[in-house]
Amino acid sequence: MLTRWFRKITPDTFKNRILLSLLIFILVPIALLFLYNFRETEELLQRNASDKNIEQLEAIKTDLVDLMGLVMKTGMLLEQDSVLRQVMQKPEQYDAINRKKIVENKFAGIENSFFLTGTTVYYTVIDLKGNAYTSYTPAESLNYGKISAEAWVQELKKEGGQRYIWQTNDQSMEIRETKGNRMLSLYEVMRDDGLKPFAYGRFSIDYEQWFTDKTQGSGGEGAYFLLDSGGNTILQSAAGDKVPSDVAALISTAGQSEQDDASSKSITDNQMMYTYSKIEELDGYLVKKVPLSLLFNEVDKQKKRSFAVYSAILILFVLMIYFISSTVTGPLKLLQRKMETTVKSNLKAKLPEQGRGEILALTRSFNSMISDINGLLERLKLEERQKQFVRFQVLLGQMNPHFLLNTLNTIKSIALDKDEDDIYEICIALGKILETTLNTEADLILLKEEIVLIESYMDIQRKRFGHGIELQYELESELEYALIPKFCLQPLVENSLLHGFGQSQREGRIVIRASSRNKLLILEVIDNGIGIEKAKETQTARKRKSIGIQNLRESLELMFKNQPSGLMLESSDEGTRVMMHCPLLLSKPYVKEGHDHVADTNC
Repeated sequence: MLTRWFRKITPDTFKNRILLSLLIFILVPIALLFLYNFRETEELLQRNASDKNIEQLEAIKTDLVDLMGLVMKTGMLLEQDSVLRQVMQKPEQYDAINRKKIVENKFAGIENSFFLTGTTVYYTVIDLKGNAYTSYTPAESLNYGKISAEAWVQELKKEGGQRYIWQTNDQSMEIRETKGNRMLSLYEVMRDDGLKPFAYGRFSIDYEQWFTDKTQGSGGEGAYFLLDSGGNTILQSAAGDKVPSDVAALISTAGQSEQDDASSKSITDNQMMYTYSKIEELDGYLVKKVPLSLLFNEVDKQKKRSFAVYSAILILFVLMIYFISSTVTGPLKLLQRKMETTVKSNLKAKLPEQGRGEILALTRSFNSMISDINGLLERLKLEERQKQFVRFQVLLGQMNPHFLLNTLNTIKSIALDKDEDDIYEICIALGKILETTLNTEADLILLKEEIVLIESYMDIQRKRFGHGIELQYELESELEYALIPKFCLQPLVENSLLHGFGQSQREGRIVIRASSRNKLLILEVIDNGIGIEKAKETQTARKRKSIGIQNLRESLELMFKNQPSGLMLESSDEGTRVMMHCPLLLSKPYVKEGHDHVADTNC
């Protein structure tokens, strides 16, 4: 099954097989190696870009956290200033102009301190006595009632509420000095040493402008975003740009489940890489969005150049292999056509020994093979003529046995005319044996036919020596039609008579037994004679040696090559047992015109 499938998918010609092998085992692996290397390079660039983005976001986050710390320090300084606290707690001790001047001077002093350089903090403070103060020039006159009604003041006034509240999207229309519209504000309850509130403050920075300044000039490297805890965009470096909602949701979910050591990470989506860093202080995220094409621009160029060179080398390589294979397959095809012509000319023509290398060696081998085949054919023809001659000699040799058979029939007729019954019966028995001997076309006969030969032989022996040897048969009825080698049992019976009983007049018994086992036919000849050893002691010289056990064994091996067969002999003082086995061949008879015929043979 596997071989048939392999033959279907492989080309028939040698040239195409070379090209297919080149493609599968050389070109495809090289192309896959190219792709693998570029993929590894892209992943390495992506990891490096991610690390760089994380480093940039961490720097921006650190600066933002420093700004938030600056705002908190501002609130703490104002809260701890005793003069400011006195003015807020007892405003009635000062006239309105002096109060405003004192508070504004405190705002300006903190603003001009050494740690507040470079960033402007906008203050809005209201006391509990109906006075409001700002560090900036408001768009309209300060209204304590309006300010105290704002949401941030109401949130701070809640009983049990938070003392510090950060607002990342604080919009203040009162500030005219700011460039951006979004403020980062800290709402704080200002308390005295006894933890008693004396004022409410809002300390704001223009972090939209700060965010723009920090991300300025990064358009070629990507876009920056500030997201809240829900993934909503608060600030972005490029107007109109945004983080997709599914990516924002993924960042929000991942940020809530990750630990601090995994608060910065990169993810990819739709050919974009998003690197985010969580800001714990704001419960938000800084995000940088970079197109992957921007990262892989040089890699893509290198990839195109590499594959262009690879394609050119591939084409040249295929053409070279095609040319080399053609130099081999071309002469082979020519050689094939010449071989076909030689075969059609009855192997009489030889190929011209042209070319060089393997082709020349193949041509010479073919011519040598043609010479050997012609020599073999001549020998076969000679052997066939010799066989015909031997056959003719065999036919001539059969004339003498037929003459003997005809003479035997004449003796039988004379004995019948003169009432010589013994002579007549001996002639009949001898005629059956002689007819079987003359039949040279059959090597196998039925067991029942072999038994007839044994009976004829025993009739002659009884008439000749007058002994009383009893012959018994133990065999299954269906085994009568088992095919066995001709004259395989008769010599064994003859050996039993000669070696077991000799020419004595003693009574004896010879048992012929046939059985089957495991598709084998088991034949046994058992006598109760004196045994082989004693027979050798009393044996006299004979003019003709009887057939030996070894001859029978060799005959079985020749007749049943590569099949189970054999012969075994056991002898003692109580008799001799010869067992022979061979393949079980059953021939089922049928009746036609009053005679038995063999219909088929089962093994």
